[in-house]
This record gives sequence, C-alpha cells and structure tokens, in this order.
Amino acid sequence: MSLSTLKRDHIKKNLRDTEYDVVIVGGGITGAGIALDASNRGMKVALVEMQDFAQGTSSRSTKLVHGGLRYLKQLQVGVVAETGKERAIVYENGPHVTTPEWMLLPMHKGGTFGKFSTSIGLAMYDRLAGVKKSERKKMLSKQETLNKEPLVKRDGLKGGGYYVEYRTDDARLTIEVMKKAAENGAEILNYTKSEHFTYDSNKKVNGIEVLDMIDGETYAIKAKKVINASGPWVDEVRSGDYARNNKQLRLTKGVHVVIDQSKFPLGQAVYFDTEKDGRMIFAIPREGKAYVGTTDTFYDNEKATPLTTQEDRDYLINAINYMFPTVNVKDEDIESTWAGIRPLILEKGKDPSEISRKDEVWEGESGLLTIAGGKLTGYRHMALEIVDLLAKRCLLYTSDAADE
Repeated sequence: MSLSTLKRDHIKKNLRDTEYDVVIVGGGITGAGIALDASNRGMKVALVEMQDFAQGTSSRSTKLVHGGLRYLKQLQVGVVAETGKERAIVYENGPHVTTPEWMLLPMHKGGTFGKFSTSIGLAMYDRLAGVKKSERKKMLSKQETLNKEPLVKRDGLKGGGYYVEYRTDDARLTIEVMKKAAENGAEILNYTKSEHFTYDSNKKVNGIEVLDMIDGETYAIKAKKVINASGPWVDEVRSGDYARNNKQLRLTKGVHVVIDQSKFPLGQAVYFDTEKDGRMIFAIPREGKAYVGTTDTFYDNEKATPLTTQEDRDYLINAINYMFPTVNVKDEDIESTWAGIRPLILEKGKDPSEISRKDEVWEGESGLLTIAGGKLTGYRHMALEIVDLLAKRCLLYTSDAADE
C-alpha cells in the first residue's frame, strides 16, 4: 500500500477492524524506522501520529546525518563509533535525500580543538566511524584553511581540519522511510492522537484508543504490543499507563537562524566553537542562504510550537560575528528561524550539551515499550534494537531485515 491521504477512510477502517502485531505511537523518524524494520520482518504494523509526519523534532534538526565528532570531546567513543557507521548506512540507503558535505573545522589558539588533538581526534573519528578512504580527514595549514573559507577569523588561526558530514532533508528522509514501511503493508495515519491504552484481563497493554484530530471520531486499535516512540511527548504518552518507571526526559531546545548570503557570503560549511561557552556550532551554505545553529538550552514550554527567543538570536549572532568578524551580521539580517526540541534522557547535574544523546528502551510492567533519546543519524539502529526486543516478546520474528 502507498502512503496517501486519499486512502484515509480505508486505513481508518482497517485500523478499527484489524488486530496488529504492533501499534506505534509517533510519526517522526524513530517511529518511521520502527515501522519499516517491523514490516520488513513480516509483522502486521500500525502507526499513528497526532500531527503531520515529521512535524516535531524530525523536521527541525541541523539537516545533517552526522557522525558525532563532538562526542569525542566528551569521550563518548561508543556513540561516535555507532553513529559514524550508521551515517554511512543511511547514506547508502537514501542517496537521493543525502549528500556528502565537506566540513571545515578551524583551529584557533585557545580554542576547543588544538592542532594535535584535532589531528588525533579526526583520525580516531575516521577509524571509529569506518569512514571510506575518499572521505577521510585532511589537515590544513593556516593559509589552506583561509583558502577554503576566507571569512574565518584570522586572529589566532593555526590551521584547520577538513572532513565529511552528510547533508539531508530530515523531514523528507522521514517520509521516505514511512513510504517504504507503507509499501511493506504498514497501516500509517497522521492527525490521529493516542488518548488511552487498552488492557487485557491480565493488565497487559493490548492496544490504544485514538482520536481523529480531523473529524473528532474516537476508536480503538488492537495490537499484541504497543511502542511509544513519541519523541518529546514520550512522558505524556506513558503517563496514561499504570506501570511507570522513574526514568524521565529532559527536553532541550535547539535553534537555527537563516541569513541571506548577500549578508553572510559563506562559501564553505564550517564547524566552529563559540567564544561564550565553547559549544560547537554549524554554519552551512545552502541554496543562496546560510543557516547557523544550534543552541542547546533546557526547555519546559509548549512542545508543538517551540519559539526562538531574542536570547537565542543574540547567541547565534554573537557566535557568527566571533568566528567571521568581517561580516558584521545584525539581528535584522535574520530572515527566518526554526526551533526544535531534543528528547534527552534526564541526567541530573549536567548542562544541556553534556547530556548524552544515547537512546534507551524502557519496558513497563504492563508490556508497554517506550524508546527515548537518540538522534536522527541512529534511527535505523534504534529501530533494530526495539524490534529485536519486540520479536523476543512476541516470539515471532528474527532480525533478518536489520540491514534494510
């Protein structure tokens, strides 16, 4: 079956009348990946999303399927190895929505990355991430760095690193994965909100009650297992279950600004550290614009429509003018912004940038499976992890489809 809004009534009828192996709550990249993996294994899959597909975090990223170089700084070697390898697989699976992008990492006196540590770090990155030979890092002199991007701050510049990330359209990637899952037989419906869980006589979750956000109809979807993959809404969704653990999310907000290249004539993608707090930021030229981000601050407000504050704008403008001092961009040069929310797993006492981007699967006493944390790059591995667990619980399917 194709993914089409024209089949909404037909899909709704199937959702009401069919018992599924699994129903997935959440239509971002995590839910889409789970639907694809499970349907590849022959499972009968349903997925519901209360907004449009990829409307939350999965359309508000930095638009990079990246290997997590900055995690080396935090000594998260395992995260780098996993995301780097996953990045290559994502590219091979979707070259039509993923493009290699050479990234410049300028090194300044007193900056986050020194020349020796950058060389060692990028070499480790190449090895851990399994980077192909043609895309392995290059170390640049001061002049070579300026040749790549003349706007980079000259004062204190010692040289640069040059390595490859992968640029993508995050929302389109999500839709492409969702389309493939639908082709495999998954029944997928947007604007359908999970309201309550249903239970069998043993107090095990056996489905959900949903609300059609368009016509107000409510109905039940029956399934052997329910997976909560609702991103920033994970805690709200599982709050309806009687069996909860003491784990919880800590949301952080990431903001990007867009500036026309007539104001910020960036010719080369740059990954640089800020003066204020040393956070690493991307500046990427794309189709006549340059976009810069991201911030990383704790967030406790409206999840569906996170907004960019003046403080966010000031932070990024200051970061641009610090690393590219000749451009002198101003607040009025910002043409647009976007803000997204990271659903991270709470680690008490840590700043936003220090909290791990790892994912975790939580299994409730009721049988509800919840997946939290993670990032765009690791969606396929996250799906494999939770569908393997699902298969064990259902005693049905193997992971033959892991590399699909």
